[in-house]
Amino acid sequence: MDWQDILENKNQTFNWQDKSPDPKIIEKIIDDVHLHCPSKLNKVPYTMEILDWSNEQRRHKIFKNTWCDENTPEDRRNPQVLAPYLFVFYPRDTGDRLANSYAQIEIGLASMFVVMSAVNYGLDIGFCGAHNDNITLSIGVGYAGPDDPEKGGTYYNPILQKEVIGVPRSEFRRSARNDAEIKPNKTEYIKRLYRL
Repeated sequence: MDWQDILENKNQTFNWQDKSPDPKIIEKIIDDVHLHCPSKLNKVPYTMEILDWSNEQRRHKIFKNTWCDENTPEDRRNPQVLAPYLFVFYPRDTGDRLANSYAQIEIGLASMFVVMSAVNYGLDIGFCGAHNDNITLSIGVGYAGPDDPEKGGTYYNPILQKEVIGVPRSEFRRSARNDAEIKPNKTEYIKRLYRL
């Protein structure tokens, strides 16, 4: 896949197929991050955990601790963390105070390497930065399921232990071309200091 195809195929995913990606693809993503993601002084001030569903209890706890409007079982939380694979990022103490101060920035860099690599290999992704625990950021990785409730857009809520109709925020599952509908006008945050 070329760069433009990767950009056009990157969508925020909230609903997942039961189909799980080949673990060899996940290993390629890990290698892409390890071999190519920059890190100040090569200290890598973060931990990246990759979880499948072999520890259901842990995955359910991560889902339960995602942000919600009200702390009730009925609140929808963030089903992007229910993907077949979940990349979870935490700050890591490298023993170097300067390197540690870059943890948030480097988690951002590494997460984009995960995303672009996953999309390159034909997978879908779902960011979640809304955690009520020590997780900084997580990225669900798998194959997107339907997000329209009329076409089967439901997801299994492990707290309620039932299917929930209506995938949250499905209107945000769109290509990069439509981001202008979500983001402010680019003149509000991009300052061109060169001549066209």
